[in-house]
Amino acid sequence: MHRAGVSILLVLLSSSIAAVSRSVWDGVYTKQQAGRGQSGYREECLKCHGENLMGGEAAPALAGDEFLQKWNGKTAADLFELIRKTMPSEDPGGLSRRQYADIVAHILSVNGFPGGQKELESETESLKDIRIEAKR
Repeated sequence: MHRAGVSILLVLLSSSIAAVSRSVWDGVYTKQQAGRGQSGYREECLKCHGENLMGGEAAPALAGDEFLQKWNGKTAADLFELIRKTMPSEDPGGLSRRQYADIVAHILSVNGFPGGQKELESETESLKDIRIEAKR
């Protein structure tokens, strides 16, 4: 491969790596979105997952060490899709994609990840490049 081709390949590779290296520590939701998510959480999730998101008998924790250990290294898309496909338990997939994204934003907020300038997307593909990392 000639030198220009190698340079182009390196640029493409580095931009792909940059896209994949985004994490929940980079402000991937807005505070306003997390507020909407809190309202949605209260309506749809609280009865099973509890006021403090620590779970219950049949519902896993959505905050704290247990949650962070389980989700560390996975993506926001993984979390979004699991919630979208299985919750609420009496009507899986019954919310809009935006409502699910808002609830994920609330979960991130409760876990201490910072808000940012742009809302968390509601399309799975765009969430695949956001890693959940327990520690910065």
